[in-house]
Amino acid sequence: MFIRKASIYDAPALTELALRSKRAWGYDDVFIARIMNDMIVRGDYLRHEHGLVAEEHGSILGYAILRTEKDHAVLRDLFIEPAYFKRGIGEKLFAKCVEIARNHSMKRLSLESDPNAAEFYERMGMHVTGSVPSPAEDGRSLPLLEMEL
Repeated sequence: MFIRKASIYDAPALTELALRSKRAWGYDDVFIARIMNDMIVRGDYLRHEHGLVAEEHGSILGYAILRTEKDHAVLRDLFIEPAYFKRGIGEKLFAKCVEIARNHSMKRLSLESDPNAAEFYERMGMHVTGSVPSPAEDGRSLPLLEMEL
């Protein structure tokens, strides 16, 4: 497996991967429809932000998108193909995002996490600092996690 820079041409495949990954947590079609706008990987993200793709033998196994703002980085996305969960791909993508953030002199990294993934980010060294409303607009909240860089 290697990690490469994402291309704007990867956007449709990354969107489909994100949806498969999200569904692996047991979310139904009604929920997915409510969050669909938030799940779409837009070409502009990959053009203006730091998109990374984990790939092996031409197959995309996961991806991450990191946005940098002044001295703060935001992990927009980190999704893994469900068949490759728990194989270290997420850890490698996360570590690469931290490296990029540090190389850009970011002082902190944050993200709004799916509740099912918060434990992963805590293992990576992040801490829950609050919550934000879910884009599903269903009364749920998403954990907000941060770490100092």
